[in-house]
Amino acid sequence: MMWGLKFLRFLWCILAFLLFVIVVVAWGVEYVPGFLKAPWGNKLGGVGNLFGLLALYTAVIMTVIGVRLPLVERAFGLDRLIRFHTALGPLVLLFAIIHVIFRTLSFSASIGEKWSWDFLFQFFPYSWAISENALVAARWGLLVILLSVTAAKVARLSRGFIPFRIWKPLHSMIYYGIFTAFGHSLILASDVKRFPLLVPWAGLALVWGGCCVYRLNYLLQRSRNFRWFLEGVDYETHDVHTCRFIRPEGQGSFARRRPGQFMIIRMKSRLWGWSDPHPFTISCPPGSDSLCCTVKGVGSFSKKLRTCRPGTVFLCEGPYGIFTPDFEREKNLVFIAGGIGITPFLSMMRYVRDNSIPVSVTLIWGNRAKKDIVAYSELSRFVKSSDRFRVVHVLSEQKITDKMREETAEDGFFWEQGLVTGSVLKKYVNPDNASFYVCGPAPMQKMVMREIRQVFKVPPGKIRRELFVFY
Repeated sequence: MMWGLKFLRFLWCILAFLLFVIVVVAWGVEYVPGFLKAPWGNKLGGVGNLFGLLALYTAVIMTVIGVRLPLVERAFGLDRLIRFHTALGPLVLLFAIIHVIFRTLSFSASIGEKWSWDFLFQFFPYSWAISENALVAARWGLLVILLSVTAAKVARLSRGFIPFRIWKPLHSMIYYGIFTAFGHSLILASDVKRFPLLVPWAGLALVWGGCCVYRLNYLLQRSRNFRWFLEGVDYETHDVHTCRFIRPEGQGSFARRRPGQFMIIRMKSRLWGWSDPHPFTISCPPGSDSLCCTVKGVGSFSKKLRTCRPGTVFLCEGPYGIFTPDFEREKNLVFIAGGIGITPFLSMMRYVRDNSIPVSVTLIWGNRAKKDIVAYSELSRFVKSSDRFRVVHVLSEQKITDKMREETAEDGFFWEQGLVTGSVLKKYVNPDNASFYVCGPAPMQKMVMREIRQVFKVPPGKIRRELFVFY
């Protein structure tokens, strides 16, 4: 499975690179032969057209990533795709602005001026000519792209202060901006209508149009295909609870889920329709009749889940993510969790137990205190029923006394005080062919990865981690 994902990832990268090469080569064939002899204004226009094509290219790649195509998500994981998607937005805007600047300089040179402000800021047509209206639509499209990218960036920096239902519609307007970019290039640019530039333009247009059709169909079918009902809430600790969801029609796409994957859930609201999306790891193993997510009640949405009534309607989309072991190839699994980062590992360990998979699992789990440990009794049964499981609890705030060790002696756990440091890892981890998986708060992950590299000389690329930030 791991090699299949790597091949699929490599294939998508090659396809994206080939599309980029086709765009640049087609522009070169069109402009390079006569570039030196061309008038100054034509040179500027040619360079501007290159950046216009690059803007279309990056916009198409951003769309392919953003619509969550299953084959693309399966190769990279939704968390990585979202981070890449957010990084591409400013690049699309940058290429578009450079295109506009060079085209404005080219037009200004053609009329004998240094800079024509009218060409750049004329937002209402002088006539009904199609070329004039295409330019006006493109200017509005650039403003929409600017607003769309800015809205997403500001919302991300505000860390949830700007509600999703406000900035997301603004961000979705980027589809209009990209549409006007394709339209005005076809109407105004004579070079796009002939070979060779017609080839990359048509290819980009087909890919983008196909992605839009897929996303629209997905949204139209979403309420029917991903509607689940809350079966009940189990209270794990003083601030952690597990929500169980059922679907009378069957599990649908979740029937193919793998341990460690997550879902995106929305709650039905009378006032706003569906709530903002929230990602949660599926803590129950594949094969279970229901979907479960184990949640720490720290935010308003997670706290609301704790008091939801059975029968409440939810949208559960997924499964997403590639944070899952290759059980056929990896036999020495080392799971390192921080706090509620235990959830994907619960799914993996339950899957190993239910299917009697011949692997060894070492779980090192950092918590503040013993009261924060989720599934305490279940983990105890794991380690006492099989020597393939080992669980090490590391407490940062509660002191581990002799009395506590006596009280927990029959539970089968190992106990350590402080943080998950290199000395703890060296004491309990067998490094031979070990596969390291890390999940927890970002600072904890950074520290643990540094310790793993120093103690076991493991390169960063060999350490798998889940660091999910949704939009």
